[in-house]
Amino acid sequence: MTSPSSVRCYQLNPSEYTCLFSPQLLYLFSLFHEYDHSIRLVGGAVRDILLGVTPHDIDLATTATTSDMMKIIQGDSNIELVYTRAEHFGTLTMIVGTTIRRTFQVTTLKQCIIRHGRDVQVQFTDNWSVDAQQRDLTINSLSMDEHGMIYDYTNGIDDLKLNRICFNGNILARLQENPIRILRYFRFFGQLSADPYAHDETVLDAIRRSAILLQDVPGEKIWLELKMILTNRFAGHLIRTILQQQLAPFMGLPESSEGMFELENRWLRCMNYQPQPITLLMTLFEDQGEFDTFCQRIKCSSHDKNLGQFLLHYRYVIQPSNNPDMLYSYKDFLINSHLTQQDTLHEFVIELLKYQGHILVINELKQWSIPKFTINAWDLRENGLTSSHRFPNLLRKLREKWKASKYKMTKSELIEYGFLSGVFYM
Repeated sequence: MTSPSSVRCYQLNPSEYTCLFSPQLLYLFSLFHEYDHSIRLVGGAVRDILLGVTPHDIDLATTATTSDMMKIIQGDSNIELVYTRAEHFGTLTMIVGTTIRRTFQVTTLKQCIIRHGRDVQVQFTDNWSVDAQQRDLTINSLSMDEHGMIYDYTNGIDDLKLNRICFNGNILARLQENPIRILRYFRFFGQLSADPYAHDETVLDAIRRSAILLQDVPGEKIWLELKMILTNRFAGHLIRTILQQQLAPFMGLPESSEGMFELENRWLRCMNYQPQPITLLMTLFEDQGEFDTFCQRIKCSSHDKNLGQFLLHYRYVIQPSNNPDMLYSYKDFLINSHLTQQDTLHEFVIELLKYQGHILVINELKQWSIPKFTINAWDLRENGLTSSHRFPNLLRKLREKWKASKYKMTKSELIEYGFLSGVFYM
């Protein structure tokens, strides 16, 4: 690592970065410079530029304090300040522009972060090198000005070229400052490492020693990181490694690691079919109680919770059929489901096939349209039937006949069958 006082600079070609500098961003830069404050792109945006990836978000850092920033934008009609709880951490969210508006987060450079449980104190600085040194990973410590000059205080560019995921300075100190960095390490490892097993044992040891710190991290943040890990390369390997570091109980996951090898195998079988994160993770849960504990901890969305419950309930119930149509039982389940739920359940059944490892029939079910049983009680009345108490039984028999025809019989054919077969007179 370079010394705190040294910096390596790397000049980008204009074609590599100018597209990022919208008029709104350039306006913000010029405003800060007018008040003699330095401002740069930082973190993921700079890393993505070097990787040839267009950044999704642009985060900014500055030598200005939040008080300075308030004075800079006060009365400026081109900037709207969005008040959040982030001001305590030196971050202001600004919406820049009038007709076309863009949102940016601007953060004061940090000297250190002091954490006591969920209480966090931040000390600020105007020194770019000090700020870079206290960021979590070297690849996230890069900054860039509006002229495309990248500043590297921690050898982040070299680590990026070599696909190395290295912490800045003392690993335990970095994890103490912000425990979510434990999972961020695995996320970036999955994105960038060339070898799923190339973990530095020093890093894993620090993670094991810091595991208990995760208990103070909000569940939403844990789930956000887990989802990105589960959709990355090496997802199966990474989850196994995470569980081997005894992190499970602090994330609401079962402490038993029996399922971690099966999760890795399941991921290997279906990784090319983009299984949803919860689909893979359900391997670890043996019963509803374990899954409920996880949902309460990470506060997952209703969609994720419903999908998880579906997989938990049906993973051994719906199985391939022995008849020529291997998907018969899956199709039958969907056809028998309520019309308002069929689209969601169709998605869930596809995830069930991924979970079960029946990869070769997934595309067939994706392309299959659920046939609609078009007869209802009104149709029976229209054809002269009046004993409404018998309608549910009649509709059930017509439905069985429709299914036996492989869902091909039309409404008129089914009505005709009802009269000719005597079903309507039984």
